[in-house]
Amino acid sequence: METETILTDYITKELAIGRAKALAPDDDLLASGILDSLGLMQLVLFIEEKLGFKIPDEDVVIDNFRTVRTLVDYLDQKAATRAE
Repeated sequence: METETILTDYITKELAIGRAKALAPDDDLLASGILDSLGLMQLVLFIEEKLGFKIPDEDVVIDNFRTVRTLVDYLDQKAATRAE
């Protein structure tokens, strides 16, 4: 399963309960209220446990988690540097 689909499914089923029925890759997770500080920490934990990425504290910033697309781009960059 592709990373974008995995993240979208998790956010929709676990974090956006009662907030969003469908989630587009460019929906602003923070402005829409889907992602709050607790949800952000849950998402980081999910990514670390299920996708195998270690996300340093300094990378837990709005620019990396604003949308599913920006999050996937961030993870792709991490994967590319990990592969080098």
